[in-house]
Amino acid sequence: MELRNKLGAAALLAATAMASLAGCGGRDDDDNKDAGPGCTGVCSTDAGTDAGTDAGTDAGTDAGTDAGAGMTVAAVRKVPFGSAVTLRNVVVHTIDYEKLSDQNQTSWRSRFWVVDPLKPTEGISVEKFYDDTPDNYHPQPGDVIDIEGFFGSEANFEQFRGRRQRIANDFRNGKIMKITVKSTGGTRIAPNEVTTENLAASQAFVQADAGYLGTRVHVTGALSLTNPQPTAFMRVDSADAGTVYYGYELTGGVLINHVNTRNQSDGGTEGRCDFQAAALDGGAVSFPNGVTGVFDTYTFAACEDGGTDILNCRRVDGKVPGTTRNYTYVVQPDNCADLGGVVTPVVPE
Repeated sequence: MELRNKLGAAALLAATAMASLAGCGGRDDDDNKDAGPGCTGVCSTDAGTDAGTDAGTDAGTDAGTDAGAGMTVAAVRKVPFGSAVTLRNVVVHTIDYEKLSDQNQTSWRSRFWVVDPLKPTEGISVEKFYDDTPDNYHPQPGDVIDIEGFFGSEANFEQFRGRRQRIANDFRNGKIMKITVKSTGGTRIAPNEVTTENLAASQAFVQADAGYLGTRVHVTGALSLTNPQPTAFMRVDSADAGTVYYGYELTGGVLINHVNTRNQSDGGTEGRCDFQAAALDGGAVSFPNGVTGVFDTYTFAACEDGGTDILNCRRVDGKVPGTTRNYTYVVQPDNCADLGGVVTPVVPE
């Protein structure tokens, strides 16, 4: 049985201003749950502010120098965007997206999170493209790897994950990310034990000072679904705004991104646990053993034309609906096992 990391005080969490450096073009489409309009590097045109704080870094920082000795994740999050960075002996804990190349059937594109086993409250997203080396590396939870890449953020208009800090290649300058696989088949790092108060406190801080950001967390205690349609998860459009929500809210204001657990719109073949739908049907939803998932940023990028094809339209920079914030922090479960929800159906009168 996994031993969970016992953490004491509320973590300081957060985010720095998001500037973008690497360019666009020549890459295949992203996954269909949050695909963008073709810009897949660190390619935002906005070098301005994030959560009201100016990054204050030079986007022209030389990315051509050797990454050198290993760094902590916390240190990586504080360097100027575009800086060469190195992480040593970090552990893959969650896979967000993966695709095998249609062209050669050997190269993998992957988006995943890693955690420092010596500092388990520190994690970060990593984006591997097909030509990053080794090109055939297919990340799995428990893998121990070294990463030599470049620090930046997702483009502001990337759906759901815009402005999220991550390590990737420097595509614009023709510099790949290098991964060294130290071991495979290892044990997934246990999630950090946190309270609803820990996560609520995080909303006041920016990514560069993150405590649990980019890691798997287990939100302890008996929780309940309190709002099946929180404004923060609303789809913003000019047609039927307010009818689609991409997650729900639990006790203490914890937001759950249900991209991996909601029922698929086409019916699908994968059995899921759509607790939002259950709550909207009048059922009471509880999570007696808490919930688990990756703790990271969330934003919504509306279509410029106000349309509803949010994965394929030309989009504006992301915001949290109903607020002026650029992003918020949410928990994203892998699957239904991360939730363990119990539905008490409404009793007909």
